Amino acid sequence: MNPHTYSRFISFEGLDFSGKTTQIHRLIIQLARHGISAEMLREPGGTPISEAIRKMLLDNRNSEMTRRSETLLFSSARAQLVEQVLVPRLEGGETIIADRYVDSTTAYQGYGRQMDGHFIRQLNAFATGGLMPFRTFFLDVSVDESLRRRRSAGRGTDRMEGTDIAFMHRVRDGFHEIAAANPGRFLIVNAERPEEKIAAEIWGEVSRIWQIG
Repeated sequence: MNPHTYSRFISFEGLDFSGKTTQIHRLIIQLARHGISAEMLREPGGTPISEAIRKMLLDNRNSEMTRRSETLLFSSARAQLVEQVLVPRLEGGETIIADRYVDSTTAYQGYGRQMDGHFIRQLNAFATGGLMPFRTFFLDVSVDESLRRRRSAGRGTDRMEGTDIAFMHRVRDGFHEIAAANPGRFLIVNAERPEEKIAAEIWGEVSRIWQIG
């Protein structure tokens, strides 16, 4: 499978509370104004099997989960999503926006959990069959800002969010290294600005690559 076959497949990455979901919804609304219907798919999730794995991964009661089990579960959820949903819909000409995808495994499990990078790359390729987004928007916020937004939201933490600050710094650094290694696919977006300015930058790039007048 050519990783750049489907130009209507893009992804959003970033730390928790970086504003990914908000910006995806804004983008979907903007696309609809131009007659383009787009669907958001979250990771892990998007299929009954993947959603069941998601509950297992995020459940605080599963504190004994090892990093290897965690990595394999994320990849299992993705493999199901790719084969059952992503490929059929992309082949049908649909526009898909992923709220996290394979780069999250590289950042969180590879850099954050300090798993072997070569193994992570092999596992990612196996789980996706080579399917990669045409463009990835990395919404970049500092670790301090991510934590501030979490406190402001007053929301409890799930198993993945309950990690230490050093882990979060490794994840953010990982995203930056992934972006540097993939400059043709990644766009780093300063996500500590007003929502409107962030949305305008994203729309400018999407309208350019998809030639939306």
